[in-house]
Amino acid sequence: VEDDKMLEMDLGFQVADVKKPLLAVRRIGEKGNVVQFGSAPGDNYIQNKQTGDRIDLRMKGGSYIMDVQFGNGNWTEVTVDSAAEESVCPRGWGTQYGIKPVGEKDRMNFVNASGGKISHYGQRDVRVKAKSTF
Repeated sequence: VEDDKMLEMDLGFQVADVKKPLLAVRRIGEKGNVVQFGSAPGDNYIQNKQTGDRIDLRMKGGSYIMDVQFGNGNWTEVTVDSAAEESVCPRGWGTQYGIKPVGEKDRMNFVNASGGKISHYGQRDVRVKAKSTF
């Protein structure tokens, strides 16, 4: 892939006891993007309203996946989640970006689907690249 077809982006996550990174559609929209889900593979994407840049999402099971590349060249996947209130990632994912601690008053009260408490460790800002398809 040519560099001019790669989009760089900063993604903010809350670091928590989760199994995989989840990107909240709510947070994607706050950054000036539209997220679309549809029945055909080409119907699933994130598009920036200002630039028109678009990143296709792929289906994996019942989830929508965005493939991204860390600065070190390693590819990883992020699940785009329309039901998530916050973008979260595991402590062991994107460790090269560190964790910004949060004070007790800023600690979030995460719960899993069955109501169990999920520990919150801080924030992580991750810089990634993704293939632009438009």
